[in-house]
Amino acid sequence: MNVSQFIGKKVVSTQGKTGYVLSVNGGNGRVECLACADEDEKEFLIDVKNIVSAGEKIVFDDRAGAMAAAKPLRLGRAGFDESGAYLGEICDYIFKGNALLKAKIGKKNYPAERLVCGDVVIVKHVKKLTCDVVKDGEVIFKKGTPVTKALLKKAQALGEYVQTNLKSI
Repeated sequence: MNVSQFIGKKVVSTQGKTGYVLSVNGGNGRVECLACADEDEKEFLIDVKNIVSAGEKIVFDDRAGAMAAAKPLRLGRAGFDESGAYLGEICDYIFKGNALLKAKIGKKNYPAERLVCGDVVIVKHVKKLTCDVVKDGEVIFKKGTPVTKALLKKAQALGEYVQTNLKSI
């Protein structure tokens, strides 16, 4: 593809931001980013790694909002459960790729989806199944299993979403 094909081309983000390409910027023997401007002539950059598609218009994943909203994962913060009991200090966060998996508080690991982070970290209580979820005589989820988003998604796919929710009360 030629640089001239990009100049002036309309850009649209997955978040709705629009603009057009001013220039294609390169370095170290490769294209690095597109310099763009919005309708108010405010300039912004699009990393070529964030381009989703390039046709009549360039669609890109706008990560600026997500990065601005991101908060530091600070170690040493105090951790409490929902009832106010002290659990310990945040020793570490565990992630794979860019997905945050767990936080180590004291000697225990807690799933990331249970954490509410601020000046302190609150570990939300997780509902567990009070009895087995059965479909066609087969146990699909065992008693005591934590009811997570992933479990509910799987339950929905199996057609047992309501039964799973009711057995967590």
